[in-house]
Amino acid sequence: MNIAMVLPYLKAGGTERQAGYIVNYLQKNGHDVRTVSVENQDVFESLFKVPVHYLNSRNSTSLLLFNLFLLLRFIRKKRIEVLISRAWSSNLLCGLASIISGLPNVLFLSASLDMSNHRFYKKLIYQFIFKRCNRVISVSEASKRNCIKWLNIDEGKIVVIHNGVDVKKITELSKEGMYLPDQLRNNTHKKIVFVGRLIHRKGLDILLKSFQELTKNYKVQLIVVGGGSELDQYKTMSEDLGIKENVFFLGEKVNPFPYIKTGELFILPSRSEGFPNVLLEAMALKKPVVATDCETGPSEIIDSSNGTLVEVDNPEKMSLAIINYLENPELAIEHARVAQKTVQKFFKLENQLAEIEKTILSVTQKGVAKQ
Repeated sequence: MNIAMVLPYLKAGGTERQAGYIVNYLQKNGHDVRTVSVENQDVFESLFKVPVHYLNSRNSTSLLLFNLFLLLRFIRKKRIEVLISRAWSSNLLCGLASIISGLPNVLFLSASLDMSNHRFYKKLIYQFIFKRCNRVISVSEASKRNCIKWLNIDEGKIVVIHNGVDVKKITELSKEGMYLPDQLRNNTHKKIVFVGRLIHRKGLDILLKSFQELTKNYKVQLIVVGGGSELDQYKTMSEDLGIKENVFFLGEKVNPFPYIKTGELFILPSRSEGFPNVLLEAMALKKPVVATDCETGPSEIIDSSNGTLVEVDNPEKMSLAIINYLENPELAIEHARVAQKTVQKFFKLENQLAEIEKTILSVTQKGVAKQ
C-alpha cells in the first residue's frame, strides 16, 4: 500500500519521534511509505528510514490553500493511496486533501483537545475535519472523551492506541556520548532533568520556581533539553530567581536519552499533554518521575507505585514531590523499577505499532466509509 505521513515539520519532539516509529514500521512490513513535511526543518530526518519530501513552505494558516495545492500535487504524482497525519495543522491539511482527492485518511489525536476556551468557529473547523476522516487514533482515553464531548464524533470512529517505546533501543541510545558542561560533571549535585519544547504549555516556568526552592537546602542542578519560543524568557527567569548557576540550557537534541540517563530524577511540569512520550522514555530508562496531573496523559501512565503526580501550576507541591525522592532514595529506586516494568508491560512499541497498522489498513477495506 502506498501511504503518506503528513507532518508540519521534523523538529525534535515526541510527535515527530512517534511518526518516525510508525513509518519505519510500515515500511518494514512491506508498504510503500513516504513522509511529507510542510517545512524544511530536518532536525529529525535521520530517524526516518523512508523517503522524506518537503513542501518547502511554512506551517501557517495563511498558507493553507497553497500548502493544500502542493500536497495534492504530491499525492497525485506519487499515487498515494492512504493519508495519515499527526499534529493539528497537518490534520487540517490532510483532512482537506482527503476530501478533495477522495483518498481515505487516518488522523492522530495527540493533544488533549480541551476546547473549552476555543472560539466557536475553530470548533466547527475541527468538527468538519474529524467527522469526515475515516478513523481517528487517539493517544489517550481522555482525549477520546474530549473528541466525543466537544466535536460530537461517533465513538466507533475513534480507537485509542497509546504511544509506545522500545526499551531496548532507548537503553542503547542512552549509552551514546553527549556534551556536558564541566559544572555538570560535579557528582556532589543531584541532577534533575527536563526534556521538552520551551513553550508555555510545557510548564518549565513552574519547574524553575520549584527548583528555586530546592536550591535553598539541597545541592541540585537542572538540565534543560529542548528549544522553543520562550528560551530567552526562561533564561531571564532563571537569572531573576537567582538560580542561573544551577540551570543548564543545552538546546535541542536528536538523542535526549543520555541526558535523561545522567539525571537522578525526571520532571514533566506540563499544563497540557496528549500522551507524553518523553515520560514513557524516562520511565523506560528506570528513572523516578514527577509529572503534573494535567487533563490527559500522565494519569493513564502513573500511579502511586511507579511515580508521583502533582497538581498543575503548583510549584510548592512539585518541590515537595521532588524532595520526597531526594530524601528517600529507596523509594526512588523502587518507583523507578516499577516504572520500567510498567512501560515494558503496557507500552511496548511493537504492540502499539501493530495496532496502528491494523487501523490504517482497515480504512481501505470495502464498507469503511466516512461518517
